[in-house]
Amino acid sequence: MRGRCARVGSGMPRAQRSLVIEDSIKQSREARVDNLIADAKKLLEAGEDTRALDLYRLAADELPGAPWLQHRTAELARRLKQRDVAIVYFRRAATAFQMAEFAKRAVAPLRTAWTLSVEGLPGTSKSLVELASELIQVQRRLGYAADATVTFERTNAALRARGFSELGPQLLTPHPRPISEAAPQSGAKPTATAASSRPPRFNRG
Repeated sequence: MRGRCARVGSGMPRAQRSLVIEDSIKQSREARVDNLIADAKKLLEAGEDTRALDLYRLAADELPGAPWLQHRTAELARRLKQRDVAIVYFRRAATAFQMAEFAKRAVAPLRTAWTLSVEGLPGTSKSLVELASELIQVQRRLGYAADATVTFERTNAALRARGFSELGPQLLTPHPRPISEAAPQSGAKPTATAASSRPPRFNRG
């Protein structure tokens, strides 16, 4: 990268030099990701799935905006029964889809992560609340009110069965207007608003 920067010359306008440097950094990052994925595929062919997952995670962390890469990493983690890792990357896949203005495609990875969180109770209660909130928000923005209600009810049933407090009804308050595709405002990652900490258990006395 230094060699390329030197070749642009000091006479080039600063803004143009910055673009050249940024392009070089981007190409270097993409090259690293390509190499990581190629090595991961070789490990998969050799039956070394756990080591392959490590490389996929590195690649996915380098390109958080690549939904297919986040999703592939999540699927491999799920296959290896690494539930917490799978949940993280399914959520990242959903975020990447929304950032790319493909909100409909965000539903499937969010729903899979939600299912994994239900299966992981009681240890996954925090992620279940966050995922349910995020999934409900996406479903409502897309106009899937009935699906959002089902997610709400099933989440509360799962939380209630384990002695946790339930989601608040404010998650189902009327939304201004449904849209066909939705992306987070100002480039921000979608986050859950219903809970920022593990829900308290009821005192069963």
